[in-house]
Amino acid sequence: MSSDPKTQTASSPVKRSSGNVLVRAARFVRDNRAMTAIALATTISMMGQGVIAPVLPEYASEYDVGTTSIGFVVAAFGFSRLFLNIPSGVLGAKYGRTVLMSVGLVITAVGNVGSGFAPEIVQLIAWRVVAGAGSAMFMTGAMAYVADIATTQNRAQLMSIQQGALLLGVDIGPPMGGFVADTWGIDWPFFLAGGLAAAAAVWTAFRLPNRPPGWTRESPTPVPAVVSQSGDRVETRSPTRTMLSNPTFVVVGLFTMMVFLTRTGSRQTLVPIIAVDEIEMSLTMLGVMLFVMTTLNFFVVFPAGWLSDRFGRKPVMIPSIFLAGIGLFLFTIANNVEMMFVAAIIMGIGTGVAGPSPAAYIADLAPPGHTSLAMGLYRTFGDLGFIIGPIALGFVAETSGMTAALNINVVLLVGTGILLAFVAKETAGRRGRRKEPAKTS
Repeated sequence: MSSDPKTQTASSPVKRSSGNVLVRAARFVRDNRAMTAIALATTISMMGQGVIAPVLPEYASEYDVGTTSIGFVVAAFGFSRLFLNIPSGVLGAKYGRTVLMSVGLVITAVGNVGSGFAPEIVQLIAWRVVAGAGSAMFMTGAMAYVADIATTQNRAQLMSIQQGALLLGVDIGPPMGGFVADTWGIDWPFFLAGGLAAAAAVWTAFRLPNRPPGWTRESPTPVPAVVSQSGDRVETRSPTRTMLSNPTFVVVGLFTMMVFLTRTGSRQTLVPIIAVDEIEMSLTMLGVMLFVMTTLNFFVVFPAGWLSDRFGRKPVMIPSIFLAGIGLFLFTIANNVEMMFVAAIIMGIGTGVAGPSPAAYIADLAPPGHTSLAMGLYRTFGDLGFIIGPIALGFVAETSGMTAALNINVVLLVGTGILLAFVAKETAGRRGRRKEPAKTS
């Protein structure tokens, strides 16, 4: 065999290219063991949510309730997260991210198993609240951990890995959940989800250091008072108040809220009802459609993170939310399985591109030493949408029809994109880096 480098390069470019990809991937796993461990824990945990996704509306409807009540069942998961995201951020700063994540996963496992045994809808809602409490702890801890080990230059890329791990789990879950429900019964996906959360808890506890490299204890107390050059004392402002007084922070939070509202209100509540009741899909076929949507999310989220770091958050977020709106609108006019899949494809690309940028944006805006709290606020915005979406859109669907509810969602998405374009200030990419010195002065 010739040892001439030129001969080897010319004769096997494809092999070298694929080999280089594998080498880079292996090097990344070796150099980023904490990120890899978090991503795997997220994938396993989110498989549980994916398993439940295609069966939850149908499971709730067996209690002989309307669309609004089904919306309450979906929203219950986000209800406890709404109130626990910020406290979870404080606990993560005090006791460590890994403790927060592991305990949260155990609580999620208990809530999922309890949901499968719920005899009445009230008990089902209560168990979904328990599962949501655990999810708040896990996701806040995981995102704070990622923010800890990231830099301004690679934050969106690492967030895209976390988002991709989430999507991979949600991607694998729906076909599995639909098949399990059709084969063994509609309560079995909840038991499977509980087992997956428990497995993720064990993995997290044993594979992640409780204190990330370079971690320093964050103070949950307000930042010290600022003193002006003249020596006058300026009013002390808490980090929470500081962030919520920033228009860019608030608009990015509203963007996050609309994305979550769309996921839970339309994608997880209304679209499954339309697919099963109007298009007459089986639960297995519905699971496949959700699989297609989240698969596209998964494949576009990584380049979206790279683009967000390179060119800025807004150039990625604005087109993505408009594309998601187009896909959602197509669901309103779909009258067959093929059209439903087309709508799912377009919406999947749009929501996937939107994935990592908002979290990276929020981390960019966090005051020094308060990343964990910022991630808690980020999750709170999302969970407001998580709660409002299924209940409000479910009520509109019950009173005015599915089309009216989906069209309202489209208007909200487009309006948020316009608001982001005109109000938010860029923090990344070439424009963001030029502004950075002024921001930190």
